[in-house]
Amino acid sequence: MSDSTNPKETYSFLDAAEKVLNQFGNRKPMHYREITNEAINQGWLITKGKTPDATMIALLVREIKRAKASGSPGRFVCTSPGHYSLIKWTGTGLPNQISKHNQKVRKQLRSKLMGLDPYQFEELIGLLLAEMGFESIEVTKLGKDGGIDVRGTLLISDAIRIRMAVQVKRWQKNVQSPTVTTVRGSLGAHEQGLIITTSDFSAGARKEANEPAKTPIGLMNGEQLVGLLMEYEIGVRRIPHNLFELEELTVTEN
Repeated sequence: MSDSTNPKETYSFLDAAEKVLNQFGNRKPMHYREITNEAINQGWLITKGKTPDATMIALLVREIKRAKASGSPGRFVCTSPGHYSLIKWTGTGLPNQISKHNQKVRKQLRSKLMGLDPYQFEELIGLLLAEMGFESIEVTKLGKDGGIDVRGTLLISDAIRIRMAVQVKRWQKNVQSPTVTTVRGSLGAHEQGLIITTSDFSAGARKEANEPAKTPIGLMNGEQLVGLLMEYEIGVRRIPHNLFELEELTVTEN
């Protein structure tokens, strides 16, 4: 008899996919429809969408593209059309060596961020926001504007404009819920808030940021920040390499 007082924990699409592959993949690829069905059958994925398999493959494709662009190893790899496996099962070889190198660079970049002075860090965030599609970016003066460090407008497809107020924290310690409350109280009319930190957020801060009855506050932690900096090649540069593979040798007789 199942214990209704102890329901199974549910996960996001990608977390559920990782759990399915870990428990049922046997280190082999699975089709995204099989992954989706198993996640739902196990109670790990709950969705009201009518085509969860379409959502699953869209998220897997986007996750792999973002990981590649940011130099991150990511979690998933597409082994053949529609079939996915976990990157940790790919073993050694050139892709693995590249992944390890990029991970080292990510750590070095994060360390360099901590060496910037506050204004340099805010300027860097302003540059990143511009690359992400923000316009009318203004880095506010230190100690002014209620703790808001950068203001700008996120432009989406030349049609949607979202005014954003950003606070940046070049911290080692996790950001706590009072910081979220302060940012929310500093928002202007029709503004949304975003906190960017080199560290991470406490559970209380995440809960406060997503309180249903309050203006939501976006949160970007250090891992996400470094990933975006690498994706947009800010503070790093992408080095292409020419790889050669053997082909059949043909000899033309005279």
